[in-house]
Amino acid sequence: MDHVPDKSPQGSNACVDPITLEIIGGTVESTRREMELQIERTARSVVIREGRDYRAAIFDRHGRNISSASGAAHVEPVLQNYDIADVEDGDVFIWNDPFKSAGGLTHLPDLCITRPVFWHGELVAYAQAYGHVTDVGGLTPGSVMIGATDIHQEGIIIPPVKIFSRGKVNESLYRLVLNNSRYPTDVQGDLDAEIMACNAGAARVKGLFDRYGADVVDGCFEELLERCARALREVAFPVIPDGEYPFEDFIEIAGAVPQESRKFIRLKVTMIKKGDHVTFDFTGTDKQSFAAINIAGDERYYVKYVVSIFRNMLPDTIFNGGATRAISCVLPKGTVLSAEYPASASCRAFTLFRLPELCLGALGRAIPDGVPGSSDTRSVWGIAATNAEGESVFFRDCVGGGGGGRAVVDGSDALNGNVGGRSIPAEFIEAFYPMHVEWDRLPVDSGGAGAHRGGLGVERMIRFTGPGAMHMHDDRLQTQPWGINGGKAGQGATYTLNPGTPEEVQFTHKIDFRPVQTGDMLLGITPGGGGSGDPLERDPATVAEDVQLGFVSQQSAEGDYGVVLAGDSAVDLAKTSALRAKLSAARGAVAVFDRGARFAERLAAGDLTQTVSD
Repeated sequence: MDHVPDKSPQGSNACVDPITLEIIGGTVESTRREMELQIERTARSVVIREGRDYRAAIFDRHGRNISSASGAAHVEPVLQNYDIADVEDGDVFIWNDPFKSAGGLTHLPDLCITRPVFWHGELVAYAQAYGHVTDVGGLTPGSVMIGATDIHQEGIIIPPVKIFSRGKVNESLYRLVLNNSRYPTDVQGDLDAEIMACNAGAARVKGLFDRYGADVVDGCFEELLERCARALREVAFPVIPDGEYPFEDFIEIAGAVPQESRKFIRLKVTMIKKGDHVTFDFTGTDKQSFAAINIAGDERYYVKYVVSIFRNMLPDTIFNGGATRAISCVLPKGTVLSAEYPASASCRAFTLFRLPELCLGALGRAIPDGVPGSSDTRSVWGIAATNAEGESVFFRDCVGGGGGGRAVVDGSDALNGNVGGRSIPAEFIEAFYPMHVEWDRLPVDSGGAGAHRGGLGVERMIRFTGPGAMHMHDDRLQTQPWGINGGKAGQGATYTLNPGTPEEVQFTHKIDFRPVQTGDMLLGITPGGGGSGDPLERDPATVAEDVQLGFVSQQSAEGDYGVVLAGDSAVDLAKTSALRAKLSAARGAVAVFDRGARFAERLAAGDLTQTVSD
């Protein structure tokens, strides 16, 4: 599948003055933030309201995303299914079908709302929002399951259709959507929140046209796109030497479905830097799976998603649809990244969230000092149960993990994988669900050792105060986030039911269903980030401080960092110098990437193979 170029009008508009451009660009971003804030304040699903799993965006009349990309969906599904003459003022579209989304949506729980913006009878822009709602039907509560083998098992499938026509709601369709959810009240609140957010966004954009007129606003929209492309070409890409840089990583699917014999799915990319253009070629990625980890993506969506890896180089740049002018993707057909109907997709988060890590690995081959260690900050578990009032409830917890260490600073602790997301507070869990959080803390030694260590994961112990059915979906149960440039891999994830008891069960792969009883305990430890740089070069005083704070054990201080502490926790400089010299001589050359002991075990067992050397 070849890259699809942006065929809409391009080229910087020389008539746009910089002050007006900043005002219009700022209004676009503030409108997007206002839309997202309205969704957060008025939605009902926990994963949206508390976990912030939603996106909003503004598009120009050609369907180009002029606001921060943020993984936002496209409006092409509307443009491809409706003639412009059939789109009227007051229309609002709803859709969630990944196979009719032009690659912009990736699983059914993401209900998307698109509101065309009219000005003096002319369609001039689009406001759009989507969020991960609690449930849209399917085999299991929550509509996210690793064991689905066909998208029709995962919930209601909605093509782009009008839920409002000329300002009047389609009550039959509205009720149909709610009727297909186990938790219709939650979904109704989410749906209304998205519609109202899009209405607010449309009003703000219309105000720009009222104030400046179509020629000026359209010219500024075009310049916003070109400014993004120009920053990539002129600032970020010159830092990268021309060449081809391959990298691969693996998704865990062992035990997912009987039809799937593979234990791991390979994701592979080659970053090709040539002049002022970068191409990400995903040739070598494994074919689509029977398990629900597939994405029906397209090239433009992946460009908007992976452009985030250049954020450290361009901290002040708004990454929008203009990125497709400087970056392209090559996407072979029928892979887990370009799955064909009717592939299941509900548990695709681990494939999707691994993509920036994959491309960062490729970038790390070109500029190891410019890339952080790996992080796997989306660890998911949940429960379907009954609350104290006898109501059926569903809870999904997207727990954070450790960020990768960077060339100049340690990785952040307990990051959440969603863009702008957050973990669910313990107080909220205990107030509304039959659970008690025994503790939340940072697990010692979870961050990969390095000159700058990886961030620490999260250790959360849950006691169930009522029966229910839990699920657990994580993707570093058998592998670990890699370290870079001499840094060590971060600790992988572990989930244990009733630890330290005769009923202890340690989960080694993703599960969709496991009964739990009152009094059962679940211990979840999420991955730490990979380290950056040689741990033997970390400041011994910083290592001593980490030990005192409980971030690093004394055993790791000596074994990984070569730091010897005296009885008063002070650094013994002479013994430290001797130990570091001994460890350095014993280990030999330092690899660019370290994937950790778990990966080495799987490699030795023949469960996976490498096509690219670390």
